[in-house]
Amino acid sequence: MALALNSPALAPLEDREFRLLLVGFAIGQMLMPLQFFTQILWVQESAPRDIWLILVALIGAARGVGSLLFGLYGGALADRFDRRKLLIATQVLLVISTFTIGGLMLTGIKGPLGFAVFYALTFLAAGLQAIDAPTRLAIVPDVLGPDRVSAGMALNQAAGQLAMPMALFGMGFFVTTLGFGGAYLFSAVGHVIAIGCLTLMHYTPATTQHQDAGTPYRFGKALDDVRDGMRYARAHPEVLWVILLLVAMMALGFPATANLGPTWITTVIGVSVANVGFVAMNWGFGAFFGAVLMARFASYEKRGRLIAFGAALFAVSFVVFVARPLVPFAVIGNFGLGAGMTIAMVSSTVLIQHVVPNQVRGRIMSLVQLNMGCAQLMTLPVAMIGQWLPLTTLFPAMSLITLAAIASILVFRPQIRHAVIVAPAIARTDSRAGA
Repeated sequence: MALALNSPALAPLEDREFRLLLVGFAIGQMLMPLQFFTQILWVQESAPRDIWLILVALIGAARGVGSLLFGLYGGALADRFDRRKLLIATQVLLVISTFTIGGLMLTGIKGPLGFAVFYALTFLAAGLQAIDAPTRLAIVPDVLGPDRVSAGMALNQAAGQLAMPMALFGMGFFVTTLGFGGAYLFSAVGHVIAIGCLTLMHYTPATTQHQDAGTPYRFGKALDDVRDGMRYARAHPEVLWVILLLVAMMALGFPATANLGPTWITTVIGVSVANVGFVAMNWGFGAFFGAVLMARFASYEKRGRLIAFGAALFAVSFVVFVARPLVPFAVIGNFGLGAGMTIAMVSSTVLIQHVVPNQVRGRIMSLVQLNMGCAQLMTLPVAMIGQWLPLTTLFPAMSLITLAAIASILVFRPQIRHAVIVAPAIARTDSRAGA
């Protein structure tokens, strides 16, 4: 599985601009689980016992609403404005929100007003991340060009997913030594480093991207841009059904395995807060394995097969994760969940990057990111059911539903399995993009 230094899979690392972008992406991937898990554990310890699971799930709900409301608009922004400057702006605002949330956690405010402010800030931070994510995905082909974009996306995922277990490994240490608020405040350093990397880039926007940049960007125009992206997806079934597969995979599987995964590990299995990162970090190891595998398959044209394999692996691993409330099942399940999600997401992204033209790419990538918003939103109804139905009953049932749903989509929508990378469309203008 090792890659030679002169391997085409590592060719994007020769580009200075990509290296800077890669560092920022990896830091973002490190911060998201660190901040999210810290929030979960803080609420889990601070909330009243009769509604604690619902309050934990509200974190996911706030993040989900923020992702959905800002996500589509973020994709339109990514197609409209200088993507590097947009990334810098979101990171600056994330620094401010991180300091505010960390300060709130540090003060130990536990009343209704304190929780209300906490959820509002969580909503805002998720919205900023929803703008950041499609912009980062859309900028990669601009930096690397069509020939190296597959390898670049795989390296992005490899770096990001390697950072994830490192973050989760350190989470227990930071929380136990600095407290929840201190650990969260410390994470702001990552945003500052990401800003520095973006500032050092000498990136030139694609010429097809900012044809209307001189005109005011009103809300009505933003809605038109979003509708253009949706029309493009509907007109291209292979793109539409890949997006819907990802939405189904994440909306059904993510709430129990990721959003409420720390709750399953700490309350059902009985792992301590200090050691929960050692179990959860296996998701990151699996994701890193999946990213390295995708680097090996950077030139593989039959991307639909990889998408189907990743989705199926994710579903089966969900079944393993909750099959028994024991650490080995959680470790193996987490590894497979991370690998399956990465294989499906990277393969889907590469496929879309190749078939979608530049001027609409940001909007399509924002549609892809909807899977995460739906996953976060689904956490709340899952938790509400979990308040009266034991998690040992609920989560295994959800795993079987997820497996059945993914299998049905893959069987009855063969265009996903048959999707291939054709002649790159990354730099071209497609007259049908807004049709």
